[in-house]
Amino acid sequence: MARNPKVIIVDGNLEARSELHKMLALAHVAVLGEAGYGVDAQTLVEDAQPDVALVGVEEPVARGLQTVEALSASYPNLPIVVYSSLADGASVRRAMLAGARDYLTQPLDADTVLSSIRMVLDQEEHRQRRLTGEVPQIAAAGGTVITVFGAKGGIGKTTIATNLATALVRETGQTVALVDMDTRFGDVAIMMDVPVDRNIADLTRRLDHVDRSNIKEYLVQHSSGVAILPAPSHPGDWNVVSPDHIEQIVRLLAQTHDFVILDTPGTFNEMVAAALEMATVVLLVTSMDVASIKDTVLALNMLRSWSFPREKVKLAINHANVANSVKEKDVVRTLEYEVFWQIPYDEAVTKSTQLGQPIVLTKPNSRVGSNLIDLARVIAGVRPRQRSVFERLLRR
Repeated sequence: MARNPKVIIVDGNLEARSELHKMLALAHVAVLGEAGYGVDAQTLVEDAQPDVALVGVEEPVARGLQTVEALSASYPNLPIVVYSSLADGASVRRAMLAGARDYLTQPLDADTVLSSIRMVLDQEEHRQRRLTGEVPQIAAAGGTVITVFGAKGGIGKTTIATNLATALVRETGQTVALVDMDTRFGDVAIMMDVPVDRNIADLTRRLDHVDRSNIKEYLVQHSSGVAILPAPSHPGDWNVVSPDHIEQIVRLLAQTHDFVILDTPGTFNEMVAAALEMATVVLLVTSMDVASIKDTVLALNMLRSWSFPREKVKLAINHANVANSVKEKDVVRTLEYEVFWQIPYDEAVTKSTQLGQPIVLTKPNSRVGSNLIDLARVIAGVRPRQRSVFERLLRR
């Protein structure tokens, strides 16, 4: 990513683009110029050679989207971020189809815009690396790598990752490693109630001396049999970990374990890109709220821009039975993607999480416990088990 990214602002509303320009100037972002739609926007890109284009789109949206489409076609390496007051899924999808890399809903703040600029530049850098073949490839003989990914925080990724790991051990009897890659919060150790006396930063510092014979010395063993590589207690310790380190660590774990689960943060960064590239399966998690679905549209668009294999990406809806939420048919229509798995909402999950006990162990016959066990069995290629009438009654 450019150290000091340079941007342009394209908007048919002179007042709106002027306000955004002032906000970015106060945040010390270099704004190379402003323009309206159409030819003016094309000319500004040609003259300024920006790193990112910020484009405002409001009703009537046709002119703004035509400009996004024209810029995307003429400058395919230029990331475009659309900002708008329109927050519905259809508007997001139209902008993505026109060529936008991210979509921000107003009102805007400097932190959100800066985060978006960094994200789309990281995505573009990774896309370029992918085009030139400079991306990690996991050893074919290794174990199955499952990356649990979602474009938004707070949607239950870590709960799914911890229960999936536990259920895989429980149902298959095979070896499972769980890696906490959340560079911001890292809650795996808390949810599994294990000490963080060694972590991924410690392993990275000694990586030159680690191989298949001793990597288990850096893993924390859970009573279920899951081997955990926790995140550091202090986020600053992630500074020693690079995407290349992640590649080496996952390779080693895949050579020593049947399954490797990677729990990623609710954002995009180089670590997440490495986790996605090395995955055998990507479990893309969304909840049924509009914000999560909007972010999932962006995530799928990003993966398409990489020519990421569609068959690797499995869409999982968490809290699928929550009342007054978006319906599944609307999710499928908005995302243009089939649903692989639906995980029901259950208050027992919150209590289980607070106790540091995966619900697949504490309440395996509950509705959500049996659902996550079945998910593990399907991913492992094992037929979901048949339940007795008594077990089915317990799930109600």
